[in-house]
Amino acid sequence: MPTLNDYASIVGQDVIDELYLLSEKLKGKSITNINSTAVGGGVAEILTRMIPLLKELGVDVRWDVIKGNERFFRITKDLHNAMHGVNLDITEEDWNYFLEINRQNADDMDLTSDIIMVHDPQPIALVEKKKEIGNRWIWRCHIDITEPQETAMDRLKPYIDKYNSSVFS
Repeated sequence: MPTLNDYASIVGQDVIDELYLLSEKLKGKSITNINSTAVGGGVAEILTRMIPLLKELGVDVRWDVIKGNERFFRITKDLHNAMHGVNLDITEEDWNYFLEINRQNADDMDLTSDIIMVHDPQPIALVEKKKEIGNRWIWRCHIDITEPQETAMDRLKPYIDKYNSSVFS
C-alpha cells in the first residue's frame, strides 16, 4: 500500500506537508465513511486507498459498509441509474423498502463518530439518525447528476437537505 511519501514525487513535498498541517485540524475528531460495498466499484477503490493515508496523517478514520439483500441492491442500482438520467420508475413500495433497509442499517451501525461521511445514495437515509445523535454529516455524491431523473431527485432531496454539507463530483 502506498504511503504519502510515495506521492511526493507526483504532487511535491509542499502538498504532503500541507496535508499534515490540515490534518492537525482533525485531531481529537473521529470520522466514519459509509458506503455500499467493501470491494468493487469506485467508492470502495477510493476508500481502500484513502483510509490508510488518512490514518498515516493521524486522522481517526473508520470505514463501514451497509448491508442489504438482492432486492435492496436492485433498487439502489435503479436509483443510481435514475440519477444518471435513465427513465426508471421506482415504485412507492420499492422506495419504502429502500428506507426500511436504511433504517435497519442505522440501528445496527455505530454512527457516533464526530463526522459521518455517507457515500452515494445507497446509505443516504442513514442521516435520519443525525438529530438523535447530534454529530456532523456529509453526503458525498460520486455520481454525475447533471441531468437526473426528476422523480428520483425529488425522493432524495429531503435526505440531502438533512446533511450539514454535500460534496458533488
